Amino acid sequence: MKDKLAWGVIGTGGIATDFAEALEKSKRCRVVNAVGSSPEKGSAFAARWSLPKSSASLEELLGDAAVEAVYVATPHPLHEAQAIESIRAGKHVLCEKPMTLDAAGAARVIAAAEKHGVFLMEAFMYRCHPLLGELVKRLGDGVVGKIRHVRADFGFRVPRDPKGRLFDLKLGGGSILDVGGYPVSFARLIAGLVAGTPFEEPVEVQASGLLGPTGADELATAQLRFASGFTASVASAVFYDLGTTAVVFGDDGKAILSDPWIPSSDRQSLEAGFTIHRDGRDPELVTIRTDKATYALEAELVAATLPAVQAKWPAMSWADTLGNLKVMDAWRAGLEGT
Repeated sequence: MKDKLAWGVIGTGGIATDFAEALEKSKRCRVVNAVGSSPEKGSAFAARWSLPKSSASLEELLGDAAVEAVYVATPHPLHEAQAIESIRAGKHVLCEKPMTLDAAGAARVIAAAEKHGVFLMEAFMYRCHPLLGELVKRLGDGVVGKIRHVRADFGFRVPRDPKGRLFDLKLGGGSILDVGGYPVSFARLIAGLVAGTPFEEPVEVQASGLLGPTGADELATAQLRFASGFTASVASAVFYDLGTTAVVFGDDGKAILSDPWIPSSDRQSLEAGFTIHRDGRDPELVTIRTDKATYALEAELVAATLPAVQAKWPAMSWADTLGNLKVMDAWRAGLEGT
């Protein structure tokens, strides 16, 4: 067991549950402790996943010498303080997206990680899946010709709950903060491919959307323009079922990803893929199979990266996270007058 990276999980909700389940079969990682919003939730989580222990407080978990890394899986507004406290305790940090509520907060977390010399990564797990690596390789080889545009959506419909985290501004509500970072990060990654860099920042962000009764953005769209001439249309929603498709358009065709954000979501087949369409040819289905769930791939990437403090491209670097949140800040600010 000593060769496995030992994780403490902060939070006991659905995402924390998926993480713990995925790591049950991991050969590189294991969960050894958890803390919830109450001691009872922490102990129930530990019992469910047969963890060695649970903690009654974050301080107690961070004081556990057995915990080498923490997974922050709490509501958005808690991320910054919990990540910084974990970093100061010397723990490596994988923090659910968004890392913080804005770019200024992310800068503070990154400065702490740099000061204390610990690993830190924002948990955009699709960036850790071989599906993305294969897509980038194919696009770089010119499979769709010169890349011109991306259309990327992540939207779903849930009942309005004014007190729920998706709709309550005090809990970081709104679609941009919850899922808008996925299409933005994808667009910036592909823009980087066009420019020959790891990622690129847009020179213009045009925002529009629909604000619900609580003031949270329930539907948001943005047009991004980059210095290279590449453009992107991104959309997010929590009250409108936009779907989860991303399309890369080139001079010679397009690549369609039906669900790039949560690859291998089918726990039975662990398959993901995309389809390439080119003029005069039959569509080509590219299928990627893995032997583990995406959450395990993400955690194992952390284990494989240590002792380095940042993950390698195409996973999220610190600069990538900062740039992504700056675009999200601009997107949200653009909705204030709508």
